[in-house]
Amino acid sequence: MPLYKKDFYKDDLEVVDGLVKRAKKESLVIMTLYSPYMCARFASEEKITEHIRENPEKAKKGMEILTESLMIFVKECVSLGIDGFYHSTQGGESHKFGGSPLFRECIKPYDLILMEEINKSCLFNILHICDIHGLYNDLTPYLDYPGHIVNCGLQLESRKLTGKEVSNMFNRPYMGGIERKGKILSGSKDEIERMVEEILDNAPEKFILGADCTLPSDVNWDNIKIAISTAHDYKK
Repeated sequence: MPLYKKDFYKDDLEVVDGLVKRAKKESLVIMTLYSPYMCARFASEEKITEHIRENPEKAKKGMEILTESLMIFVKECVSLGIDGFYHSTQGGESHKFGGSPLFRECIKPYDLILMEEINKSCLFNILHICDIHGLYNDLTPYLDYPGHIVNCGLQLESRKLTGKEVSNMFNRPYMGGIERKGKILSGSKDEIERMVEEILDNAPEKFILGADCTLPSDVNWDNIKIAISTAHDYKK
């Protein structure tokens, strides 16, 4: 695994710089940050899980290099004035390492190196536990992850959580409620309005309405506007 340095992130950092200069006075500027494990999955065409199972010590060397590279990116974003990160992590899904210690040994330490850095450097970080490639048995391995907000899907393998359960479990505000492939994609105006109202009726006290993961690129932006306006007009 090569060590990618600052020049590798040139285009991304130019975007960060432009957004901070143009938008920071009016809004938060948040950068998506993929975890070292997720970057490794992209780099090795999803072979990283197989590599960790076969030879965890060698896999950890690659994870160390990825973490060092991502730390360069993080510190450059912070120096440009970014407000925080949407830190996306995977690896704890039940089908990957089961009950073995491999997640704890080969993935979690590298997540925490980056998350502790952004937590001390930024005012607003979102922990995103991504389930796009599979569900989790439970979320307890992530309870000690930093992040001012937690964002995740509510469906576990055995049952469905509520936003209140997640907020209480992590002892922080929960962001989510909208299923990324649900009514936000195909629902009518009335269906989207009812969906948002139901979510807000059952939301924890400290809550940000949002999707449980990135919305598909073909989402109708008018549907997003309906969800936002419904939330703004909501009265419990």
